[in-house]
Amino acid sequence: MRGVAVVTGASRGVGRAIALELADLGYDIAVGYYARAGDAADVVRAIERLGRSAYAVQADTREADSCRAMVGRARELGPIRALVANATGFADASPTLTSTVDSSIQTYTEMFTARVGSVLSLVRAAGDDLRDGGRIVAVSSTGTRRYVPGYAPIAVSMAAAEAVIRYLAVELGRVGVTANIASGGVIDTDALSAISSDPERLKVLVAKSTPLGRVGRAHDLARLVKFLCGDDGAWVNGQNLIADGGNLIA
Repeated sequence: MRGVAVVTGASRGVGRAIALELADLGYDIAVGYYARAGDAADVVRAIERLGRSAYAVQADTREADSCRAMVGRARELGPIRALVANATGFADASPTLTSTVDSSIQTYTEMFTARVGSVLSLVRAAGDDLRDGGRIVAVSSTGTRRYVPGYAPIAVSMAAAEAVIRYLAVELGRVGVTANIASGGVIDTDALSAISSDPERLKVLVAKSTPLGRVGRAHDLARLVKFLCGDDGAWVNGQNLIADGGNLIA
């Protein structure tokens, strides 16, 4: 038994895939969700079919108390051995994004709190559970490295979380904890509506510009997280690993 993995934003898409991959690896799972209780319950049932235990835990990653409560509930399953910060911070699955300057300061603040604040709150709450082999992974995007129209609040918050992860990698590495970033390119989930008014056209364009000839799928990024949380990822620390089929370099 590996212990418990807390996965935020795990009711659908990439988060759901991560929860299932980590369950397959031997973790029991705290399935974090914000509003989709039915979807989260479906993920719990899928995890239980894999022979692992799971709880669906409602949490608002913009609230420190909510993050702490999530970890407390997860600890009922056992010691916390992995934290995966995946939640977007959007209450609305299809937010209206605008230009960098015209995006409200409130939007930037909420995104920053959801991304950076949740990592810090989850790590603080897990405490000594993570010592000697614990894993921290922040899910990010290649949007921190290239321009994506209307994406600035998300990219800025992700970039800040990436910096926090690197600092945690040094400070917590001293007690045997790894901290890394798993970044994806365009992933074929319903979250694409957050960055495009025409997701199908976007997928076609991305597939054409990707050396491997398709857009990413949820399991492509989830399996990267699985690697980082498994035995083979034990010597990887402070890194930003990218799964995008080569799109960023094409």
